[in-house]
Amino acid sequence: MNTKEIGENAGLIWNLLNEKGALTIAQIKKELKDKASSEEVFLAIGWLFREDKLEYVEKDKKALFSLK
Repeated sequence: MNTKEIGENAGLIWNLLNEKGALTIAQIKKELKDKASSEEVFLAIGWLFREDKLEYVEKDKKALFSLK
């Protein structure tokens, strides 16, 4: 895995959150199916946080991620 792939997965997650709204990690992984492994999802979420594009809230003891 390289920086380009992580960036591409970040784009997939950004588009998913833009379309569906706030999601948990499990929901993101389910939506992406075979497009990204768990590790790739976590790296892409970190990428989006670093770019200050995500918000994180905890609801019912689950982390929800949404776009700023």
